[in-house]
Amino acid sequence: MRLVHLSDLHFGHHDEDVVASMAAEIAAQDPDLIVVSGDFTQIGTASEFARAREFLDELPAPFISVPGNHDVPERNLIKRFLNPYGHYRRYIDNELEPFFHDNGVALAGLKTSRRANIHSLNWSDGAISKNQLERLEARFARVPAETVKVVIAHHPLMHPEEPMVRHQNKVRRANKALKVFSRIGVRLVLSGHFHMSYVRRHAHAGEVREAVPTGPRESSEGHILVAQAASTTSTRLRGEPNAYNLIDIDGQAITIRVREWLGEGWTTREKAQESA
Repeated sequence: MRLVHLSDLHFGHHDEDVVASMAAEIAAQDPDLIVVSGDFTQIGTASEFARAREFLDELPAPFISVPGNHDVPERNLIKRFLNPYGHYRRYIDNELEPFFHDNGVALAGLKTSRRANIHSLNWSDGAISKNQLERLEARFARVPAETVKVVIAHHPLMHPEEPMVRHQNKVRRANKALKVFSRIGVRLVLSGHFHMSYVRRHAHAGEVREAVPTGPRESSEGHILVAQAASTTSTRLRGEPNAYNLIDIDGQAITIRVREWLGEGWTTREKAQESA
Protein backbone atom coordinates (compact mmCIF):
# COMPACT_ATOMS: atom_id res chain seq x y z
CA MET A 1 0.00 0.00 0.00
CA ARG A 2 1.24 3.47 -0.85
CA LEU A 3 0.33 6.41 1.40
CA VAL A 4 0.84 10.12 0.87
CA HIS A 5 1.17 11.82 4.26
CA LEU A 6 0.31 15.54 4.28
CA SER A 7 0.17 17.79 7.32
CA ASP A 8 -0.22 21.39 8.46
CA LEU A 9 -1.82 22.77 5.30
CA HIS A 10 -2.85 25.98 7.12
CA PHE A 11 -5.26 27.34 4.55
CA GLY A 12 -5.51 31.05 5.23
CA HIS A 13 -1.74 31.18 5.58
CA HIS A 14 -0.79 29.00 2.60
CA ASP A 15 1.45 29.20 -0.46
CA GLU A 16 -0.75 29.23 -3.57
CA ASP A 17 2.08 27.99 -5.82
CA VAL A 18 2.60 24.93 -3.63
CA VAL A 19 -1.15 24.28 -3.42
CA ALA A 20 -1.48 24.54 -7.21
CA SER A 21 1.25 21.92 -7.67
CA MET A 22 -0.14 19.32 -5.29
CA ALA A 23 -2.79 17.51 -7.37
CA ALA A 24 -0.37 16.69 -10.19
CA GLU A 25 2.44 15.86 -7.77
CA ILE A 26 0.31 13.41 -5.81
CA ALA A 27 -1.18 11.89 -8.96
CA ALA A 28 2.35 11.15 -10.16
CA GLN A 29 2.96 9.12 -6.98
CA ASP A 30 -0.21 7.03 -7.55
CA PRO A 31 -1.12 6.58 -3.86
CA ASP A 32 -3.79 4.25 -2.54
CA LEU A 33 -4.69 6.64 0.28
CA ILE A 34 -3.87 10.18 1.40
CA VAL A 35 -3.34 10.84 5.12
CA VAL A 36 -3.73 14.37 6.49
CA SER A 37 -2.54 14.75 10.08
CA GLY A 38 -4.35 17.95 10.97
CA ASP A 39 -4.19 21.74 10.78
CA PHE A 40 -6.20 22.19 7.61
CA THR A 41 -6.72 25.86 8.52
CA GLN A 42 -4.97 28.78 10.17
CA ILE A 43 -7.64 30.14 12.56
CA GLY A 44 -10.49 27.69 11.98
CA THR A 45 -12.91 29.87 9.99
CA ALA A 46 -15.58 28.60 7.62
CA SER A 47 -13.90 30.26 4.63
CA GLU A 48 -10.58 28.56 5.40
CA PHE A 49 -12.28 25.19 5.72
CA ALA A 50 -14.12 25.76 2.44
CA ARG A 51 -10.77 26.37 0.71
CA ALA A 52 -9.34 23.24 2.31
CA ARG A 53 -12.33 21.27 1.01
CA GLU A 54 -11.70 22.57 -2.51
CA PHE A 55 -8.12 21.35 -2.21
CA LEU A 56 -9.20 17.89 -1.03
CA ASP A 57 -11.70 17.58 -3.87
CA GLU A 58 -8.90 18.10 -6.39
CA LEU A 59 -6.75 15.27 -5.03
CA PRO A 60 -6.56 12.01 -7.01
CA ALA A 61 -7.12 9.55 -4.14
CA PRO A 62 -9.36 9.11 -1.07
CA PHE A 63 -8.17 10.61 2.21
CA ILE A 64 -8.27 9.93 5.93
CA SER A 65 -7.60 12.69 8.44
CA VAL A 66 -7.67 14.01 11.98
CA PRO A 67 -8.12 17.63 13.13
CA GLY A 68 -5.28 19.74 14.50
CA ASN A 69 -5.20 22.49 17.08
CA HIS A 70 -5.59 25.16 14.37
CA ASP A 71 -8.82 23.48 13.25
CA VAL A 72 -10.50 24.59 16.48
CA PRO A 73 -11.79 28.20 16.11
CA GLU A 74 -9.15 30.57 17.42
CA ARG A 75 -11.07 33.85 17.63
CA ASN A 76 -14.69 32.76 18.01
CA LEU A 77 -14.51 31.60 21.61
CA ILE A 78 -18.22 30.75 21.82
CA LYS A 79 -17.86 28.35 18.91
CA ARG A 80 -14.55 27.08 20.26
CA PHE A 81 -16.14 25.91 23.49
CA LEU A 82 -19.67 24.99 22.37
CA ASN A 83 -19.00 23.47 18.93
CA PRO A 84 -15.22 23.25 18.40
CA TYR A 85 -15.34 20.83 15.48
CA GLY A 86 -18.49 22.06 13.74
CA HIS A 87 -16.64 23.46 10.72
CA TYR A 88 -14.35 20.42 10.56
CA ARG A 89 -17.32 18.04 10.54
CA ARG A 90 -19.11 20.08 7.88
CA TYR A 91 -16.24 20.58 5.46
CA ILE A 92 -13.73 17.79 6.11
CA ASP A 93 -15.17 14.69 7.83
CA ASN A 94 -17.90 14.04 10.36
CA GLU A 95 -15.67 11.42 11.99
CA LEU A 96 -12.93 12.88 14.19
CA GLU A 97 -11.18 9.56 14.75
CA PRO A 98 -11.67 7.58 11.52
CA PHE A 99 -10.63 4.00 10.91
CA PHE A 100 -9.53 2.35 7.66
CA HIS A 101 -8.63 -1.29 7.02
CA ASP A 102 -7.66 -2.71 3.64
CA ASN A 103 -4.96 -4.79 1.98
CA GLY A 104 -3.22 -5.78 5.21
CA VAL A 105 -3.01 -2.24 6.61
CA ALA A 106 -5.18 -0.62 9.31
CA LEU A 107 -5.09 3.10 10.06
CA ALA A 108 -6.72 4.65 13.12
CA GLY A 109 -7.14 8.36 13.81
CA LEU A 110 -6.38 9.72 17.28
CA LYS A 111 -7.67 13.23 18.02
CA THR A 112 -5.01 15.02 20.06
CA SER A 113 -6.32 18.60 19.69
CA ARG A 114 -8.33 20.12 22.55
CA ARG A 115 -10.66 23.13 22.84
CA ALA A 116 -8.74 24.10 26.00
CA ASN A 117 -5.87 22.67 27.98
CA ILE A 118 -6.16 22.55 31.76
CA HIS A 119 -2.54 21.41 32.08
CA SER A 120 -1.02 24.26 30.09
CA LEU A 121 -1.71 27.90 29.27
CA ASN A 122 -0.77 27.02 25.69
CA TRP A 123 -3.96 25.76 24.07
CA SER A 124 -2.01 24.58 21.04
CA ASP A 125 -0.61 21.68 23.09
CA GLY A 126 -2.24 18.30 22.58
CA ALA A 127 -3.26 15.39 24.78
CA ILE A 128 -4.26 11.73 24.60
CA SER A 129 -6.74 10.32 27.10
CA LYS A 130 -6.95 6.87 28.67
CA ASN A 131 -10.35 6.35 27.03
CA GLN A 132 -8.91 7.14 23.62
CA LEU A 133 -6.21 4.52 24.06
CA GLU A 134 -8.79 1.95 25.13
CA ARG A 135 -10.93 2.66 22.04
CA LEU A 136 -7.88 2.46 19.81
CA GLU A 137 -6.88 -0.90 21.26
CA ALA A 138 -10.41 -2.25 20.77
CA ARG A 139 -10.41 -1.16 17.12
CA PHE A 140 -7.09 -2.77 16.33
CA ALA A 141 -8.14 -5.95 18.16
CA ARG A 142 -10.69 -6.57 15.39
CA VAL A 143 -8.10 -6.84 12.59
CA PRO A 144 -5.89 -9.89 11.83
CA ALA A 145 -2.71 -10.13 13.88
CA GLU A 146 -0.43 -9.72 10.86
CA THR A 147 -2.04 -6.39 9.89
CA VAL A 148 0.32 -3.41 9.78
CA LYS A 149 -1.19 -1.00 12.31
CA VAL A 150 -0.83 2.75 11.74
CA VAL A 151 -1.89 5.58 14.08
CA ILE A 152 -2.62 9.10 12.80
CA ALA A 153 -2.31 12.00 15.27
CA HIS A 154 -1.68 15.70 14.90
CA HIS A 155 0.67 16.25 17.84
CA PRO A 156 4.04 14.44 17.93
CA LEU A 157 4.81 11.62 20.33
CA MET A 158 8.59 12.09 20.14
CA HIS A 159 10.84 15.12 19.75
CA PRO A 160 13.39 15.30 16.92
CA GLU A 161 17.03 14.52 17.56
CA GLU A 162 18.20 17.77 15.99
CA PRO A 163 17.64 21.17 17.67
CA MET A 164 14.26 22.79 17.08
CA VAL A 165 13.93 26.34 15.79
CA ARG A 166 11.26 26.90 18.44
CA HIS A 167 10.76 24.34 21.21
CA GLN A 168 7.29 22.85 21.39
CA ASN A 169 5.81 20.21 23.63
CA LYS A 170 5.06 16.69 22.48
CA VAL A 171 1.58 15.39 23.13
CA ARG A 172 0.56 14.81 26.76
CA ARG A 173 0.72 11.12 27.76
CA ALA A 174 3.01 10.38 24.82
CA ASN A 175 5.06 7.85 26.77
CA LYS A 176 1.93 6.04 27.96
CA ALA A 177 0.60 5.96 24.41
CA LEU A 178 3.86 4.54 23.03
CA LYS A 179 3.77 1.77 25.63
CA VAL A 180 0.22 0.88 24.58
CA PHE A 181 1.18 1.05 20.90
CA SER A 182 4.10 -1.29 21.56
CA ARG A 183 1.91 -3.78 23.39
CA ILE A 184 -0.76 -3.92 20.65
CA GLY A 185 1.70 -4.00 17.76
CA VAL A 186 1.43 -0.55 16.20
CA ARG A 187 4.18 -0.18 13.57
CA LEU A 188 3.86 3.41 12.41
CA VAL A 189 2.69 6.74 13.87
CA LEU A 190 2.07 9.67 11.50
CA SER A 191 1.83 13.22 12.81
CA GLY A 192 2.80 16.86 12.23
CA HIS A 193 2.47 20.10 14.26
CA PHE A 194 6.20 20.86 14.53
CA HIS A 195 6.57 21.70 10.79
CA MET A 196 9.62 19.42 10.67
CA SER A 197 10.34 16.22 8.75
CA TYR A 198 11.95 13.49 10.83
CA VAL A 199 11.57 9.89 11.93
CA ARG A 200 12.32 8.40 15.34
CA ARG A 201 12.28 4.76 16.37
CA HIS A 202 10.67 3.46 19.55
CA ALA A 203 11.67 -0.11 20.27
CA HIS A 204 9.05 -2.56 21.49
CA ALA A 205 11.11 -3.22 24.61
CA GLY A 206 10.49 0.40 25.56
CA GLU A 207 13.84 2.02 24.85
CA VAL A 208 14.25 4.79 22.32
CA ARG A 209 16.74 4.34 19.51
CA GLU A 210 18.26 6.98 17.32
CA ALA A 211 17.20 7.11 13.68
CA VAL A 212 18.22 8.94 10.55
CA PRO A 213 16.65 12.39 10.90
CA THR A 214 16.35 13.16 7.17
CA GLY A 215 15.83 11.38 3.88
CA PRO A 216 14.05 8.09 3.10
CA ARG A 217 13.64 5.59 5.92
CA GLU A 218 13.21 1.85 5.87
CA SER A 219 11.99 -0.54 8.54
CA SER A 220 11.42 -4.28 8.54
CA GLU A 221 9.82 -5.20 11.87
CA GLY A 222 10.19 -5.06 15.63
CA HIS A 223 9.78 -1.39 16.47
CA ILE A 224 7.54 1.63 16.00
CA LEU A 225 8.43 4.31 13.50
CA VAL A 226 7.25 7.75 14.62
CA ALA A 227 7.17 9.77 11.39
CA GLN A 228 6.72 13.54 11.33
CA ALA A 229 5.70 15.55 8.30
CA ALA A 230 6.74 19.13 7.67
CA SER A 231 4.15 21.72 6.70
CA THR A 232 2.98 20.72 3.24
CA THR A 233 1.54 24.02 2.00
CA SER A 234 1.88 26.67 4.71
CA THR A 235 4.06 29.78 4.55
CA ARG A 236 4.69 29.30 8.29
CA LEU A 237 7.99 27.47 7.82
CA ARG A 238 10.39 26.69 10.66
CA GLY A 239 13.71 26.24 8.95
CA GLU A 240 12.54 23.55 6.53
CA PRO A 241 10.90 23.69 3.08
CA ASN A 242 7.34 22.58 2.43
CA ALA A 243 7.28 18.80 2.26
CA TYR A 244 5.24 15.64 2.61
CA ASN A 245 5.97 11.96 3.27
CA LEU A 246 5.63 9.21 0.68
CA ILE A 247 5.17 5.88 2.45
CA ASP A 248 5.22 2.37 1.01
CA ILE A 249 4.04 -0.58 3.11
CA ASP A 250 4.93 -3.94 1.56
CA GLY A 251 4.16 -6.84 3.86
CA GLN A 252 5.87 -5.88 7.11
CA ALA A 253 8.38 -3.55 5.43
CA ILE A 254 7.85 0.21 5.66
CA THR A 255 9.72 2.77 3.55
CA ILE A 256 9.34 6.52 4.02
CA ARG A 257 10.60 9.12 1.58
CA VAL A 258 10.39 12.89 1.99
CA ARG A 259 9.27 14.93 -1.01
CA GLU A 260 10.30 18.60 -0.74
CA TRP A 261 9.19 21.74 -2.56
CA LEU A 262 12.24 23.75 -3.64
CA GLY A 263 10.45 26.63 -5.32
CA GLU A 264 9.96 25.26 -8.83
CA GLY A 265 9.06 21.64 -8.24
CA TRP A 266 9.09 18.64 -5.94
CA THR A 267 12.15 16.49 -5.32
CA THR A 268 13.05 13.49 -3.15
CA ARG A 269 15.68 14.00 -0.49
CA GLU A 270 18.99 12.18 -0.88
CA LYS A 271 18.89 8.52 0.06
CA ALA A 272 19.31 7.48 3.67
CA GLN A 273 18.26 4.26 5.33
CA GLU A 274 17.21 3.00 8.70
CA SER A 275 17.47 -0.66 9.62
CA ALA A 276 15.48 -2.56 12.20
